[in-house]
Amino acid sequence: MLLKNILNVYNLLLSLGAFYLGVSMFLERGVFDTFPQEWIGVLPFNNWGSLALFGIIVFGIGNGIASTYGFIKQDKKIFIITFTMGILFLLCTVLPTILLGEWYLPTSALFIFSLIQILLGLFGFLSFYLFSLLKKRNGENSF
Repeated sequence: MLLKNILNVYNLLLSLGAFYLGVSMFLERGVFDTFPQEWIGVLPFNNWGSLALFGIIVFGIGNGIASTYGFIKQDKKIFIITFTMGILFLLCTVLPTILLGEWYLPTSALFIFSLIQILLGLFGFLSFYLFSLLKKRNGENSF
């Protein structure tokens, strides 16, 4: 179950990253000093605080729950949860690009992180599913 542990650690790192970025947005320092005026009315957020709250709740807590669930439970649901979180992450990365009509440097990194999460979830689910099919075919009990 090395893949499952890698996936759980990756979900945990994404959760910690979401909390770190969320706190950085709340403090409004550095790159988060002022909210871009051209984003107001286009995105559903009017300031860094609301965007930070969304990120912390959805991605910080969501990936934290996924990671905790994966470390505790021994079933294939973690792969589905990770895949779903990855799709949500991808949509939340691509949607602002479509709405704003611009691609920002952090968007490319977030895009890659979301694809890794999707691929880990998909690969884990497919390998788990194929492994259980092979066990059934050989007459063994599936786990």
